[in-house]
Amino acid sequence: MLKSVGWLIALYAALAILGCASNSAPDASQIKVEVANVGVDRQGMPYVVLQDSSGDHVLPIMIGENEAQAIAIELRGLNPGRPLTYDLIRNLLNATGNHVDRVEVTDLREQTYYATIYLDHGRHQVDSRPSDAIAVALATNAPIYVQAKLFQPGTADVKADGTLPVATHGLGLTVQELSPDIAQYFAAKPGSALLVADVSGDAGRAGVARGDLITHVGRKPVHTLTDFQRNVAHAGHDHPLTLTIEHNGRPRNVTLQMGMQ
Repeated sequence: MLKSVGWLIALYAALAILGCASNSAPDASQIKVEVANVGVDRQGMPYVVLQDSSGDHVLPIMIGENEAQAIAIELRGLNPGRPLTYDLIRNLLNATGNHVDRVEVTDLREQTYYATIYLDHGRHQVDSRPSDAIAVALATNAPIYVQAKLFQPGTADVKADGTLPVATHGLGLTVQELSPDIAQYFAAKPGSALLVADVSGDAGRAGVARGDLITHVGRKPVHTLTDFQRNVAHAGHDHPLTLTIEHNGRPRNVTLQMGMQ
């Protein structure tokens, strides 16, 4: 009798392990995707575009304005200095020892997409809106999958060029123009400054950080990438160059040497 009970316990344990394992990895019906773009369409509706590595499968999903801004911030690797909701979720997961395995866009019913967040090797599954799931995936570096059936014929014709801003490089900085969604997040006017998207070398050591807004190069204001390139070129190579930077509405000056790369 004890042997039978022990065998049953072992069987249930094995089934439980198999049940968790079945959810620990996506099946063959799932296609791995990345966020190709987030922006606003001609009617002013925010959207996110998911696309596989080959570009053969593209899925545009309409989302809320706040979610679009959060995804744009995460997608561009910015640190705005204020924690987003998805930063809080990530911090809570890390603090409690939990881990996001992946997120899946699972279904489309009555023109509404559904998603699931998988946690801790499939032990937990959380129902979610796709926009929230995507933002959590970006915040936690988790992969994103989409059910193959959701890629309808013709969606591959959707272009992922949207409203992602063009960037330029110089002085150890990567800067980009303020798109309307990013400008709104930073409480700035589109075209009023340039956003620092990446920093390397001496520029970082001088105090420039991702998420800073550059308003002036030397004494001249910068509104476009052309302004930045022209002002840097006209500053000369033998003198320090002062940048006027704002972060959280507080301006400061940072001096860079023109030999920086």
